[in-house]
Amino acid sequence: MDYPLWIIPGISGAMVIAINAILHVLISHFAVGMGLFVAVAELKAIKSGDRDYVDFVKNSSKLILLISAIIGALTGVGIWFTIALVSPSGTSSLIHNYVWGWAIEWIFFVLEIVAILVYYYTWDKVSDKFHNFVGWLYFIGAYLSLVIINGIITFQLTPGNWLKTHAFWDGFFNPTYFPSLVGRSGICFFLAGVFATLVLSFMKNMDIKAKAGRLAGWFLIFGIILTYLGFFWWQNAIPAQVRQNFLGANTILTDFYKYASMLGIVTFVIAFIFTMVVPKKMNIVISLILLILSQLAFGYYEFTRERARKPYVIVDYMYSHGILKSEVEKLNKDGILSKVKWANPRHSQDPIVVGRAVFDAQCIICHDLHYFNAKPLFDNIKGMDSESIKSDILESLDANPLMPPFIGNEKEKDALALYLEYLGKNVKK
Repeated sequence: MDYPLWIIPGISGAMVIAINAILHVLISHFAVGMGLFVAVAELKAIKSGDRDYVDFVKNSSKLILLISAIIGALTGVGIWFTIALVSPSGTSSLIHNYVWGWAIEWIFFVLEIVAILVYYYTWDKVSDKFHNFVGWLYFIGAYLSLVIINGIITFQLTPGNWLKTHAFWDGFFNPTYFPSLVGRSGICFFLAGVFATLVLSFMKNMDIKAKAGRLAGWFLIFGIILTYLGFFWWQNAIPAQVRQNFLGANTILTDFYKYASMLGIVTFVIAFIFTMVVPKKMNIVISLILLILSQLAFGYYEFTRERARKPYVIVDYMYSHGILKSEVEKLNKDGILSKVKWANPRHSQDPIVVGRAVFDAQCIICHDLHYFNAKPLFDNIKGMDSESIKSDILESLDANPLMPPFIGNEKEKDALALYLEYLGKNVKK
C-alpha cells in the first residue's frame, strides 16, 4: 500500500489481470503438454517412416511456435505489467522472496524459446535423431519452467512454514506444491490432446488422422486422471476455511469450482469420442468447441484458485490492498492514512473527503464504484445512516471470510462510515 492504485473506472484492475492471465496460463500449460506430444509423435513418425505423420508433427510444432512463442510471450509480459500496476506491493514481495526462483525460471524460458525456434526451422535440415532431441529439450525447458512457477503460485495460498522462517525453500515447497504440480501436469497433457485436435481437423489422410487421434486420446486419458487426482489432493491440502468456501460456504466459489469440474468432464467425453472412437470424424467445428470448453473449464478453476485466497495476496501475510497483517495493530492506532500517503488529504478536515481517502486506501481495490463488486457494496449500505454502517458493517467486515478487517483508527472509521452514507444517498446504481 506504499504505492498509488491503478484504477480503470468500470472494470477493476483484478479483472484486467484475470483476462490476460487466464489466456496466458492456458497457453503456458498447452505449451508444456504439446511439447511432450510433439516429441512422442515425432518419435512414432520416425519409426514408422510415414511422411504424412511427419507433416502432422511439423504442423503441430508450428502451432506451438505461433501460440506459445508469440501470444504466450506477449501475455506473459502483460501479466508482469498488470500485476505491477494493480498490486505493486504483492509483486514486490514475490520478486524479493523468489528472485533466484524467477532467475532460474527465465533460464528455462530462454531454453524453451530457443529450442522451439531451432526445432521448427530445422525440419528436414538435420538428422531425425538430433531433431527429436531438440524437441525433448523444448519439453524439458517448458516443464521445468512450470516446476518453478508452481512453487511461487502455490506459496500465495499456502505459505506454510515460510510465515515463521521466511526461508526460500519453506515457501517454495509449501503444503500444496506437489498436489498442484500433479494437477497442473495433468492439465498440460489434457490440453495437448485438445489442441492436437486443431491440427487433426485439417488432416486429409484418414489413416494418420486415426493414428494421431488415438495418441491425442491417450494424452487426454492420462491428463484427466492426473488432473483430478492432483486437484483432489490439492483440495485436501489447502486450509479448512478455504476448502469450506468453495465446497458450499461461498456461493460464487462453489459454483465456479463446480463449473470447472463439470466442463472438464464434458470436454473429456467429447474429445475422447472424436479421438479414440471416431477419430476420422474430427473437424474444425468439434475442435473449436473443445478449445472453448477447455478455456472455460480452466478459467473457472483459475478464478476459484485466485478468489479462494481472498482477502489476501499472500495468505496470513499480506491483504489484498497491500497492507501487511503485521502492520494492522500499529495502523489501528496511527491510522491507515499515516501509511497510505498518496491517498492522505493533508489539507482537508472534511470527513467526507477523509472517508473517500480511507475508501481509496483499502476498499476500491475490490469495490469499484461503477461496476466491479459495486452492487454488493450498494446493496449493503442502501438506506443506512453512518452509525448503522459503522456498527453493522465496518465493525465486523471480516465476518465475511473473503473480506479483510477494517484497518484504521476510530476517526477514519467514522469518516468512512459518513462517506459510505453519502454514497448510498447520492450515487445511483
